[in-house]
Amino acid sequence: MTKYVDKDLKVNFKNSIPICYSYSRNRKIGILGGSFNPAHIGHIHITNTALINLGLDEIWWLVAPQNRLKSSLDMENFDKRLSYARLLTKNISYIKVLDLEKKNQLYATYKTVNFLNQRTRKVKFIWLMGSDILDNLNKWLYPNLIAQNIHIAVISRPGYLNSFLNTSRIPNFGKKLKTIKSRIIFHKKKPVWVFLKNKLLSISSSEIRKTKTYT
Repeated sequence: MTKYVDKDLKVNFKNSIPICYSYSRNRKIGILGGSFNPAHIGHIHITNTALINLGLDEIWWLVAPQNRLKSSLDMENFDKRLSYARLLTKNISYIKVLDLEKKNQLYATYKTVNFLNQRTRKVKFIWLMGSDILDNLNKWLYPNLIAQNIHIAVISRPGYLNSFLNTSRIPNFGKKLKTIKSRIIFHKKKPVWVFLKNKLLSISSSEIRKTKTYT
């Protein structure tokens, strides 16, 4: 077990899981999962939007070992994607880039959510996703089960600004909070979700791969 000290908060890392103990408060942590193929400034932008609007203490980037909804033909190997994400965020103390899913063989979001809830009971988690995920959301395994076990925040992405406002296309994510009430989501019974609008950045991992600037 290694130790990491961040200002006044002590964190233990065991099996790639930051086990936080701060008895004066319940910590609020955002979970941003994805291929990060590669990680880029857009991911940081989404992270900052969630951090500010939700009042989070930190955000964990969970680099997925694989993605059954994406082609493996242009997918960089896991170690390279993980290393690049850590390099990109090395000076951002509130972002932790983790290989939790690979080390614990978690290949579906609902399994990751259950895993986190079972091992970090003092922490309040919220799952973060870009609104562009709507196109594949119906292909996720047990999306309703995910919503029942973790709070959800959807952040606007270029070209998908209003996608999540059309609730008829969304699985049963439960009650939708108004954006101005986003910080009280942790006090609401699940399932519940909130849509966060932000200044849109026209950048994506696929565009970066096309330019071949990711090496």
